[in-house]
Amino acid sequence: MIGIITLNHDTFSNPTLYETILKLNKRGIEVLLFCGYQEIPIPNELALTKYATAPKALYIPRRPKTFVTYLKDFFTIVLAIKKHNIRDVFAIDPYGLVMAGRVRKFCRGIDIHYFSFEIFFHDEVAVYPIVAKYKNSEVCYAKSVKSIIIQDPKRQELLKTENNIDFNFDNWHLIPVSAILRPNTEAKKYDKSSFHLKPTDIVYIHSGSIASWTGIDELIFAIEKGLPDDVYILIHNRFPFNPNDEYYKKLIALQKQGNNVILHDAYFENLNDYVDFLSAFDFGIAIYSPDGSVYTGKNIAEIGLASGKFSAYMLAGLPSLLSECDAYKNVIQKYDVGQLISKQYDLHYHILNRSLDAIDKKICGLFYNEQLNPSKKLDFFIDLIINDRCKVRR
Repeated sequence: MIGIITLNHDTFSNPTLYETILKLNKRGIEVLLFCGYQEIPIPNELALTKYATAPKALYIPRRPKTFVTYLKDFFTIVLAIKKHNIRDVFAIDPYGLVMAGRVRKFCRGIDIHYFSFEIFFHDEVAVYPIVAKYKNSEVCYAKSVKSIIIQDPKRQELLKTENNIDFNFDNWHLIPVSAILRPNTEAKKYDKSSFHLKPTDIVYIHSGSIASWTGIDELIFAIEKGLPDDVYILIHNRFPFNPNDEYYKKLIALQKQGNNVILHDAYFENLNDYVDFLSAFDFGIAIYSPDGSVYTGKNIAEIGLASGKFSAYMLAGLPSLLSECDAYKNVIQKYDVGQLISKQYDLHYHILNRSLDAIDKKICGLFYNEQLNPSKKLDFFIDLIINDRCKVRR
């Protein structure tokens, strides 16, 4: 059995975690998911996975009643690890690593494997004393992890610097946040007519969240400047639109004024439906606008292959307009899958000049197969864990 410690709600919508758990279960390895938030049901295919209690924060409360509850939740992890003889713990992001480090004080001999999806930077957390304290704890516990899973060389470099990881540490696994598409004839079928468009209309899709850090201001600016008659921007929100949100109000106003913008907030229950939806369109838009906060500051400035949105576009065969970051610069130098958005060549410029028209969509699939498909890398990582345990038993 393997333990996973996380604070996040999105375990099963995170492609890396979902695929890791699925591969473990298919090998007959049970997974105990220590999580304080258990609102999301465990998918049926993860039959050997179950939830277990964990504290909902790193902060240890002082009030007697909440302090007792915290201790109870914490020692639930300790006792479960001892009961099931768990030797490998996957620590998800800073919360998971700090909590796993605390647990190991009571469970000697466990190996911690650090899955880093969010990088906290010292200068950004400095204004939050409590967060800064836990950042220091993360740095401390990072010194004794067995392995680190991160998405690309640039994010590896950033994490190495921020966590002061020993130069000689070499058990890194570079695994992009990317899903594995499986044959499914029951996937819903979409095309442009589903959105009252003609087959010849050109559609750029922006999928994800509607917030300043997702580049919504640049999207609105491009729409306001005007799009060609046959060009549309479709904005897909993975949550229902909030009618009181100022961005939503602005988009609705633009739509009513006759601008070529389409709003969609359908929830997709599986990857096949989502990819089929994306495949109905022509091009993708992946903009990340750092705002200086802990999660959406420098962490997204170099989002790179930690962007599940980007990998989904590639899987769907959509050449894309991308934020200007080192990882995407490197990608485009080797694979012609898109163009970079910059101050000189903004989103509106690329759309008006049809910068993506000449790109062969097949290259996106080639790039996914050669660089983004996580299957072999996850198998290699899991094989290492299994082999290490076999050696210990001998």
